[in-house]
Amino acid sequence: MRKNLYNGLYLLLLGTASLFTACGPEARLDLVGNIMGTSPRTNVRFADSERYNAEHPFVTLKAPVEDYRVYICTDSHITTDCHHWQNFIRAYRADLLCPVALHLGDIVDASNHYPDVVKSFNEIPHNSLKSDTMMLVAGNHDICFKQWDTYLETFKTSVYYFIVETPLGQKDLYIMYDSADGTLGNKQLKWLQNTLEWASKQNFRHIVAGSHTHFFMRDNSQGIATNYSIEETYTLLRLFQSHGVDMLLTGHSHSREVTLFDELTCIIVDSMTDEDKKPAYLVASMGETIDYKFVNLPTKP
Repeated sequence: MRKNLYNGLYLLLLGTASLFTACGPEARLDLVGNIMGTSPRTNVRFADSERYNAEHPFVTLKAPVEDYRVYICTDSHITTDCHHWQNFIRAYRADLLCPVALHLGDIVDASNHYPDVVKSFNEIPHNSLKSDTMMLVAGNHDICFKQWDTYLETFKTSVYYFIVETPLGQKDLYIMYDSADGTLGNKQLKWLQNTLEWASKQNFRHIVAGSHTHFFMRDNSQGIATNYSIEETYTLLRLFQSHGVDMLLTGHSHSREVTLFDELTCIIVDSMTDEDKKPAYLVASMGETIDYKFVNLPTKP
């Protein structure tokens, strides 16, 4: 993705909590926002992301070895309490083979908890021996309470791609897109089509896509809370399959699931809220093949 994207994302590191105001615990539920979205809709958010992207060239991160690791979490729902989130940060920062971590959305739980994200991120010591890059996308909770502007101030974009290059020149492509409303919108869908058409003509070792909203559960359920329509689900599935995407990483359902569609592996990653009885994250080992494992976090004391 873009060279200075993680500089924008790294307002986490720079501690820009002064941009935000605190909000009391009474504002924890935005029913309309969870079902329909109350921040600018997908096409507007896509345009906002693209304005930032136009000024910041896509970035290539350097992996320390050929078989590196990526740490993936989702649905942290951070409030003033962020025990599991901080354990995740400690884990990926301690792994010298991890050049990048991903957060798949629902970073915060309710209104104006972005200062708590900044504070908790900065409280964990950095590892000076490795890259400390985290890439994020918005989930439905991140845009509830009309919080898109706050998200944008903090993380700059929710639609982008970036490349990880190994010491021998192997390149893996990561495409991150905005599904916080349960739809890509026509403009972002066209961007995704164009990006995948370009990617399929390159010599990428692997192509990985990441976003918040999952496709569907194996019991064929499709929830009402910002989920894709069935038609859009199959459009995206065909698009990923026909352009050589190896893995799709999502969250949203708070329920671990792995589904194979021919060569495409779709993974719903566990949630990581402090209320979870079985919080977990995913570690993907990126080599000639992609291996992965779920890592269970200790429950909150």
